[in-house]
Amino acid sequence: MGRVAARAGAALRQWRHPREFRIEPSAWSADALAALARAAVAEPAATSAPAPGGGFPEDELADVATCVWRLRARVARMDDPPRAVVHHVETAWDALADGGVEIKDHAGEPFDPGLAMSVAAYQPTPGLVREQVIETVRPGVYLGSRSIQLAEVIVGTPGTPAEAMRETRTR
Repeated sequence: MGRVAARAGAALRQWRHPREFRIEPSAWSADALAALARAAVAEPAATSAPAPGGGFPEDELADVATCVWRLRARVARMDDPPRAVVHHVETAWDALADGGVEIKDHAGEPFDPGLAMSVAAYQPTPGLVREQVIETVRPGVYLGSRSIQLAEVIVGTPGTPAEAMRETRTR
Protein backbone atom coordinates (compact mmCIF):
# COMPACT_ATOMS: atom_id res chain seq x y z
CA MET A 1 0.00 0.00 0.00
CA GLY A 2 2.93 2.33 0.67
CA ARG A 3 4.07 2.18 -2.94
CA VAL A 4 0.62 3.18 -4.24
CA ALA A 5 0.45 6.13 -1.84
CA ALA A 6 3.92 7.25 -2.88
CA ARG A 7 2.94 7.20 -6.56
CA ALA A 8 -0.26 9.11 -5.84
CA GLY A 9 1.65 11.74 -3.87
CA ALA A 10 4.19 12.10 -6.67
CA ALA A 11 1.42 12.54 -9.25
CA LEU A 12 -0.29 15.20 -7.14
CA ARG A 13 2.97 17.10 -6.69
CA GLN A 14 3.40 17.17 -10.46
CA TRP A 15 -0.05 18.73 -10.94
CA ARG A 16 1.05 21.76 -8.88
CA HIS A 17 3.40 22.83 -11.68
CA PRO A 18 2.63 24.08 -15.20
CA ARG A 19 2.45 21.34 -17.84
CA GLU A 20 5.81 22.22 -19.43
CA PHE A 21 7.60 21.72 -16.10
CA ARG A 22 6.02 18.40 -15.15
CA ILE A 23 8.21 15.34 -15.06
CA GLU A 24 6.75 12.43 -16.98
CA PRO A 25 6.37 9.11 -15.14
CA SER A 26 9.07 6.56 -15.79
CA ALA A 27 8.73 4.59 -19.01
CA TRP A 28 10.42 1.62 -17.37
CA SER A 29 8.31 -1.22 -16.15
CA ALA A 30 8.03 -1.94 -12.44
CA ASP A 31 9.95 -5.21 -12.93
CA ALA A 32 12.87 -3.43 -14.60
CA LEU A 33 12.99 -0.78 -11.88
CA ALA A 34 12.91 -3.46 -9.17
CA ALA A 35 15.76 -5.36 -10.85
CA LEU A 36 17.79 -2.15 -11.09
CA ALA A 37 17.20 -1.43 -7.40
CA ARG A 38 18.28 -4.98 -6.46
CA ALA A 39 21.45 -4.61 -8.53
CA ALA A 40 22.26 -1.28 -6.87
CA VAL A 41 21.87 -2.81 -3.41
CA ALA A 42 23.89 -5.91 -4.35
CA GLU A 43 26.99 -4.02 -5.57
CA PRO A 44 27.21 -0.54 -4.05
CA ALA A 45 31.02 -0.63 -3.82
CA ALA A 46 31.46 -1.18 -7.55
CA THR A 47 29.94 2.19 -8.42
CA SER A 48 30.88 4.39 -5.47
CA ALA A 49 34.40 3.26 -4.54
CA PRO A 50 37.31 5.38 -5.74
CA ALA A 51 39.83 3.92 -8.15
CA PRO A 52 42.62 1.92 -6.49
CA GLY A 53 45.32 4.49 -7.26
CA GLY A 54 43.53 7.32 -5.49
CA GLY A 55 40.78 7.88 -8.00
CA PHE A 56 42.38 10.55 -10.17
CA PRO A 57 44.73 9.73 -13.06
CA GLU A 58 48.19 11.13 -12.41
CA ASP A 59 48.55 12.90 -15.77
CA GLU A 60 45.27 14.74 -15.22
CA LEU A 61 46.27 15.58 -11.66
CA ALA A 62 49.54 17.03 -12.98
CA ASP A 63 47.60 19.10 -15.55
CA VAL A 64 45.28 20.47 -12.86
CA ALA A 65 48.24 21.29 -10.60
CA THR A 66 50.03 23.06 -13.47
CA CYS A 67 46.93 25.13 -14.27
CA VAL A 68 46.51 26.14 -10.62
CA TRP A 69 50.23 27.06 -10.46
CA ARG A 70 49.92 29.24 -13.59
CA LEU A 71 46.75 30.88 -12.31
CA ARG A 72 48.37 31.60 -8.95
CA ALA A 73 51.38 33.19 -10.68
CA ARG A 74 49.10 35.30 -12.89
CA VAL A 75 47.07 36.51 -9.89
CA ALA A 76 50.32 37.38 -8.07
CA ARG A 77 51.36 39.59 -11.02
CA MET A 78 48.06 41.53 -10.98
CA ASP A 79 48.06 44.99 -9.40
CA ASP A 80 44.76 44.66 -7.54
CA PRO A 81 43.31 41.17 -7.99
CA PRO A 82 39.70 40.57 -6.94
CA ARG A 83 39.55 39.03 -3.48
CA ALA A 84 37.18 36.30 -4.64
CA VAL A 85 39.65 35.18 -7.31
CA VAL A 86 42.53 35.15 -4.84
CA HIS A 87 40.39 33.19 -2.37
CA HIS A 88 39.42 30.55 -4.94
CA VAL A 89 42.97 30.14 -6.25
CA GLU A 90 44.32 29.72 -2.72
CA THR A 91 41.53 27.28 -1.89
CA ALA A 92 42.42 25.17 -4.94
CA TRP A 93 46.12 25.33 -3.98
CA ASP A 94 45.31 24.25 -0.41
CA ALA A 95 43.05 21.44 -1.63
CA LEU A 96 45.89 20.06 -3.74
CA ALA A 97 48.27 20.34 -0.79
CA ASP A 98 45.78 18.59 1.49
CA GLY A 99 45.57 15.78 -1.06
CA GLY A 100 49.34 15.24 -0.86
CA VAL A 101 50.20 17.11 -4.07
CA GLU A 102 53.29 19.33 -3.96
CA ILE A 103 53.85 21.85 -6.75
CA LYS A 104 57.51 22.89 -6.99
CA ASP A 105 58.60 26.06 -8.79
CA HIS A 106 62.38 25.91 -9.25
CA ALA A 107 62.93 29.55 -10.32
CA GLY A 108 65.94 31.10 -8.60
CA GLU A 109 67.46 27.79 -7.50
CA PRO A 110 70.99 26.75 -8.47
CA PHE A 111 70.98 24.26 -11.34
CA ASP A 112 72.65 20.88 -11.16
CA PRO A 113 72.55 18.56 -14.19
CA GLY A 114 71.73 15.65 -11.87
CA LEU A 115 68.39 17.16 -10.81
CA ALA A 116 65.22 15.51 -12.05
CA MET A 117 64.00 18.24 -14.38
CA SER A 118 63.79 18.87 -18.09
CA VAL A 119 65.80 21.79 -19.45
CA ALA A 120 63.94 23.65 -22.21
CA ALA A 121 66.86 26.01 -22.96
CA TYR A 122 70.18 27.32 -21.71
CA GLN A 123 70.31 31.11 -21.80
CA PRO A 124 73.45 33.21 -21.24
CA THR A 125 72.63 35.63 -18.43
CA PRO A 126 74.96 38.40 -17.26
CA GLY A 127 75.58 38.61 -13.53
CA LEU A 128 75.40 34.91 -12.76
CA VAL A 129 78.38 33.14 -11.23
CA ARG A 130 77.00 29.64 -11.78
CA GLU A 131 74.15 27.98 -13.65
CA GLN A 132 70.79 28.90 -12.16
CA VAL A 133 67.14 28.24 -13.02
CA ILE A 134 65.89 31.62 -14.28
CA GLU A 135 62.39 30.58 -15.34
CA THR A 136 60.05 27.67 -14.74
CA VAL A 137 58.04 26.78 -17.83
CA ARG A 138 56.18 23.94 -16.12
CA PRO A 139 56.46 23.10 -12.40
CA GLY A 140 57.49 19.81 -10.91
CA VAL A 141 54.49 18.00 -9.43
CA TYR A 142 54.88 15.40 -6.69
CA LEU A 143 52.25 13.11 -5.22
CA GLY A 144 53.59 12.21 -1.82
CA SER A 145 57.25 11.43 -2.45
CA ARG A 146 56.72 10.33 -6.06
CA SER A 147 57.22 12.62 -9.06
CA ILE A 148 54.24 12.67 -11.44
CA GLN A 149 55.51 15.52 -13.64
CA LEU A 150 59.06 16.66 -14.27
CA ALA A 151 59.69 20.38 -14.10
CA GLU A 152 60.55 22.10 -17.37
CA VAL A 153 62.93 25.01 -16.83
CA ILE A 154 65.12 27.57 -18.56
CA VAL A 155 68.64 27.63 -17.14
CA GLY A 156 70.71 30.81 -17.06
CA THR A 157 74.41 30.34 -17.67
CA PRO A 158 77.17 32.72 -16.54
CA GLY A 159 78.46 35.20 -19.08
CA THR A 160 77.07 37.45 -21.76
CA PRO A 161 75.72 36.43 -25.17
CA ALA A 162 78.84 37.88 -26.84
CA GLU A 163 81.10 35.62 -24.76
CA ALA A 164 78.93 32.64 -25.63
CA MET A 165 79.23 33.46 -29.34
CA ARG A 166 83.04 33.66 -29.04
CA GLU A 167 83.09 30.28 -27.29
CA THR A 168 80.97 28.75 -30.04
CA ARG A 169 83.26 30.12 -32.79
CA THR A 170 86.43 28.81 -31.16
CA ARG A 171 85.10 25.26 -30.86
